[in-house]
Amino acid sequence: MPYGFIYDLTKFSQSAFNILLQTACEIGVTKLFSINAKRLVKFFNLDQLTGLNLAEAVTLVEDLIEVQNANSLQRKRFEKAENRALLVPHCARSHMDRQCMADFNPEIPSYNCNSCQEDCLVNKVGKLGKEKGYDVYVIPGGSCAEKILRDKKYNGVVGIACGHELKMALDLLKKLDIPGQGVILTRNGCANTNFNMESLKRLL
Repeated sequence: MPYGFIYDLTKFSQSAFNILLQTACEIGVTKLFSINAKRLVKFFNLDQLTGLNLAEAVTLVEDLIEVQNANSLQRKRFEKAENRALLVPHCARSHMDRQCMADFNPEIPSYNCNSCQEDCLVNKVGKLGKEKGYDVYVIPGGSCAEKILRDKKYNGVVGIACGHELKMALDLLKKLDIPGQGVILTRNGCANTNFNMESLKRLL
């Protein structure tokens, strides 16, 4: 887990979260990340709602701004991509033990979701991604993403992760010359993580 803290943005309403994303995208154009990130934290009371200290909340928002800005800059090129991958974090599974019936294939490397639970986020996003024509991978870490993208020769990718991991992914995508879109986790951690399905649907 790249962050040294746990955050939970799932307490935000859908409309409030959309406003946060839109504002982050607009701020990204100005490049005044630090000043405006602190203003966003104060405006949305992020530190109080999440229990983070001010520095942690600002870091989270700075990363959100950077990811939203990257999404905006790469959007047109991404929309032209025909061969796309969707990378989903395995920590979003409903269960991280034997109750999860997913099989791991180390050669790809990815989990194969067997749809054992209808309400599992990974199951839902897997079905959605396949309906939209994506190859879906449920991966345990960033090194797996690099292997998949190098081996499969994709020309577009959507990744779901915490802001810090998405920022690191930007360097990889630049090196591989692949346009990408990032969906930031609304709750991080090593298990029971969450992301906003509506945000994902808009990007797909």
